[in-house]
Amino acid sequence: MRTSFFAPLALVAALGLSGAAQAATYTALEPESSSLAFGYSQMNVKMDGSFGELKAPELLFDPASPESAKVRIEVALASIDAGYPDANAELKKDEWLALGQHPVASFTSTGVKPVGEGRYEVTGELSIKGNTRPITVPFSFKEEAGKGVFEGSFPLQRADFGIGEGQWKDFSIVANEIEVRFKFVATP
Repeated sequence: MRTSFFAPLALVAALGLSGAAQAATYTALEPESSSLAFGYSQMNVKMDGSFGELKAPELLFDPASPESAKVRIEVALASIDAGYPDANAELKKDEWLALGQHPVASFTSTGVKPVGEGRYEVTGELSIKGNTRPITVPFSFKEEAGKGVFEGSFPLQRADFGIGEGQWKDFSIVANEIEVRFKFVATP
């Protein structure tokens, strides 16, 4: 009787362990498949932009152990495309992104927690233009064709990071809220 009771438990345990052993841990960002975009309002007209250069000097995500995840994302601010050349040139100036002094924006995680099926929140520090603020970012994760796909969005207040100084502090010209959208693709 004991054998018949414990045999199914042993089988379930073995299957569970073999499944855990096969789970991938994602450690490398695939920049060519990843994207970082933003939306903003200029004089009440919706605009979109993006950054072309991303890297992840630190990336560790195991879907079986999301609490142990770590990530550091770096964005080359000179790779900005705000939709037209004049805007791109303006954004490189000191009043906006101050690329001479601050060529890179970064996000460094301090914790990840699962919040539902395939949904997570990552907390960390976002640094832009010499200003660092704590943020929490919701994201989804799924595995596709041997790769990990992380997608999400979050609002950011440009004034919190000194983006748009002087005459550009007027939010009636360029709104304070920027919507950041990302899709990061990673490989084991």
